[in-house]
Amino acid sequence: MFTNADLIQKEVDPPINHWCATGHCAVLFFRRSGPGSVEEPTKFFEVTGHGISGIYCEPCLIIARWVAQQTKNSKR
Repeated sequence: MFTNADLIQKEVDPPINHWCATGHCAVLFFRRSGPGSVEEPTKFFEVTGHGISGIYCEPCLIIARWVAQQTKNSKR
């Protein structure tokens, strides 16, 4: 069963100076698979929906997803 998406994200080219909509300059490279993994260029995503519209770096989206999951689990 599929439902409508709450947020829509689309990968985009990095913004000037790797500026993330959360208010920081994102790192140029990111260890996507954790410590000891190969460093890869940080990806950026345009996120829209529910009054949100901005370009966010991949590390921030990973943290936001984790926080949302923790919030959801604590309400159970």
